[in-house]
Amino acid sequence: MKRVSIFFFLAILLSLRCSNPLKNEEKKELVIHFIDDVLELSGKYIFFWDGKDENRKHVESGRYIIVLNIKDWQDQAYISVDPGGKLESNDESRFEPGYWLHHELLAPYPDPFQVQSGVNIPILIAEPARVKINIYKD
Repeated sequence: MKRVSIFFFLAILLSLRCSNPLKNEEKKELVIHFIDDVLELSGKYIFFWDGKDENRKHVESGRYIIVLNIKDWQDQAYISVDPGGKLESNDESRFEPGYWLHHELLAPYPDPFQVQSGVNIPILIAEPARVKINIYKD
């Protein structure tokens, strides 16, 4: 009984001290619904974000949150945006077939990136699934 109490106390303590920045993602400013598609092949995908919002205007300098949703699984990464750059000079979009044990959002690169140059968002897909990537202003 004592052991259960300690674990319960630790779980409550951790839930209070560890915050998920997107727990209330509806309160964050959505910049763009970047990807919403069914990916039929497992492997590594690199998606290129050109630094533009839903209105096709370049975003402002600052910090952004990239959120990947696959089925009931979610991951997120932060990315910093600086002004300037050469139009789409960072574009490395591609697909590499492969087999993975789990889905994963890898570190976007380059970080920080110049807004006009864009950024690459690599993800690993373990099985065919609907993939959603949204970008929020932090």
